[in-house]
Amino acid sequence: MHLHTSPVRDAILQKLRRALPAQSLPLPDLRPYYGGPWGQGIADSASGLSLMNSFERAASGWRAQVHRTSTGQWAETLRHVLQRHRCHRIAMGPVVFGLPGMDDALRGRHTITLERPVDEWRGLLFDEVDASITLAAAGIADTGTLVILPGRHEPRALSLVPPIHIALLRASTLHASLAKAIQALRPQEQLPTNFLLVTGPSKTADIQQTLAYGAHGPKDLVILLIDDFTQHFAG
Repeated sequence: MHLHTSPVRDAILQKLRRALPAQSLPLPDLRPYYGGPWGQGIADSASGLSLMNSFERAASGWRAQVHRTSTGQWAETLRHVLQRHRCHRIAMGPVVFGLPGMDDALRGRHTITLERPVDEWRGLLFDEVDASITLAAAGIADTGTLVILPGRHEPRALSLVPPIHIALLRASTLHASLAKAIQALRPQEQLPTNFLLVTGPSKTADIQQTLAYGAHGPKDLVILLIDDFTQHFAG
């Protein structure tokens, strides 16, 4: 296959290559940042309950709907959420679909498991899906933010396209600050294709400075905050 080349582009790339330093620059020392107030965060990370309270308060302030539940009741909570929002066609990745208890939560609904190439399900996701379900990698208590690491197991579009985004968040993955979450996840060891930070539903005020929800993504964000400090959450 012949690749089209542009002289202007080639000249720019050559100039950038010539400007590269002879040796790699040293990595910055982030210890002062991690040890400072922004790195440590506001929430009391020594207390699981404090992290949960802080996360729920912050996420609710951004108009996310937070439902606290337990490892034994999360599937039942999810079933009620789907009923309340009248969600009939649900999309998710294979990991979430395989969670024990998911069959009961989805009984009577049409499920779409996104395992095929994107071209085969893009239209379904935009036109026919009522909601998506994802599994958050972590949560940031200070800001009520979800950390999502998409990949083959969970396509990025799941949290960006359907009108309702339902996220499963284990309380044991809560961290006081973004810095602490990154330290725990260590994405630099295996860089994900994307590192998504989701704070509340999609919103914009571009038009006449009027706040509108759902303009660029889900208009509703529902978070199931699963208290798994005393019992491991399957998955």
